[in-house]
Amino acid sequence: MNQVSPFRSFFKESAIYLFGLVLSRSISFLLLPIYTNVFDQTQNGIITLAYAFLGFMIVILPYGTDAALLNFYIRDKSERQSVFTNAYLMVFFSNVLLLMLLYLFKTSLTPFVIGADAVRYFVYCLAILMLDSLNALTMIVLRAENKPFSYTAINFLNVTLMMGLNIFFVVNLKFGLDGIFISNIISSMIIWLALLPVVASRFRFQAVDSHRMRQLFRFAIPFLPSGIFAMILELADRWILKLYTDVQTVGIYGVGYKLGAIMLVLTLGINTGWQPFFLQHEKDRDAKPIFAKISLFVFAGLAVCWLFFSIWIPPLVRLSVNGNFLIGKEFWSGIHITPVILLAYLFQALYLLQLPSIFILEKTKWAPVFRGLGAAANIILNIILIPKFGMVGAAVATALAYFAMAVAIWFFNRKYYPIVYDWQKLGAIIGLTAVAYFYAVRGNIIIYRVLATIVTIVGVGGILFWPLKRIKTELPKAGR
Repeated sequence: MNQVSPFRSFFKESAIYLFGLVLSRSISFLLLPIYTNVFDQTQNGIITLAYAFLGFMIVILPYGTDAALLNFYIRDKSERQSVFTNAYLMVFFSNVLLLMLLYLFKTSLTPFVIGADAVRYFVYCLAILMLDSLNALTMIVLRAENKPFSYTAINFLNVTLMMGLNIFFVVNLKFGLDGIFISNIISSMIIWLALLPVVASRFRFQAVDSHRMRQLFRFAIPFLPSGIFAMILELADRWILKLYTDVQTVGIYGVGYKLGAIMLVLTLGINTGWQPFFLQHEKDRDAKPIFAKISLFVFAGLAVCWLFFSIWIPPLVRLSVNGNFLIGKEFWSGIHITPVILLAYLFQALYLLQLPSIFILEKTKWAPVFRGLGAAANIILNIILIPKFGMVGAAVATALAYFAMAVAIWFFNRKYYPIVYDWQKLGAIIGLTAVAYFYAVRGNIIIYRVLATIVTIVGVGGILFWPLKRIKTELPKAGR
């Protein structure tokens, strides 16, 4: 086997998936100038809480069936129609039942979930969830079949629709917050229609099989608590912050958080290609060295991105064009949490890069343990830190929780699936980016930021490939 090809193929496919995910998630950033200049802090707080609810429920609704679909679809190519058909039906009918139940209690749930008494916002969210949960399941098929271009095309369509519809309903027709939700529903419906040929060509009623459903369910169910814990880790800070402060503070925090979540986009983009890759190469003789080398390069790239975004986002969002700021002035007080959120998702990447073990060894029961640790740490730290430090406390709690998960899975892997990492290079990269960051933010001087960026990019490249005589042989050695 060509020892370089797995390494290269991972980065090639991940780059395409990353582009697709960047397109998909970029809508949050592209719409920030509209939301922060059109809506006030309270309205942005409602948006933040509503989309936190959507993010939480989009994990609950498939109850791990998405992970089961990806696993069996890749591993059992001869039974792909059976796997997809049964997974799709399971999610469809369970979604209908759960969303109907939520609809019955909409009046009681709306003030807690949305932070306002507008029941229609909650109903909008239920419609979005029904469509998006089915769309997400179909998109997994495109990943499993290694169709990154189709995956990217769908994401591009989604971003185009969301931008256009938001401009039409929010800016032109001035529908207010209703315009945001209506835009999302229309966009999700069009994406569902666009994905319908994918569903139709793989769905067969004659493939319905109760045994297959039980198999999928048994694999999936350990991921449900894991998913719940993941979303608690991801979103609990908004509700706890609202509990100790108010909706306005949540709105300010939400803007700073979204700016930091650009690192989440990169992390999830890498992970989109990472999971199919390590499942396809789990039996390779040189799997562990390749996993280690990929982890080193991914971490190096993300460390550079953390430095770049941490030092450049604050001055960029204050740019003014014809008197209009990229981010509304009343939200600037939330920008100082952005570097901490960026760091949190760098720690999340460290956790995701160590995931092959629980899939390859079929120890998925450990997934909820790691996620549960992170969720518990996040809740406890938020309760401790928010009363003392406000928004900064919430951001720090999130970062420490992700770090705890990364450390926990590392100890697990030492025992069950040890991988030898290049700790010298990892340590050098961490040290360089930390020094560069503190140098760059010493004062509001652009040249410091420019120098820190250049030194970090060149320095990290040097660390990865040093000494020079090994540049040409570094990649082939990944497989030895």
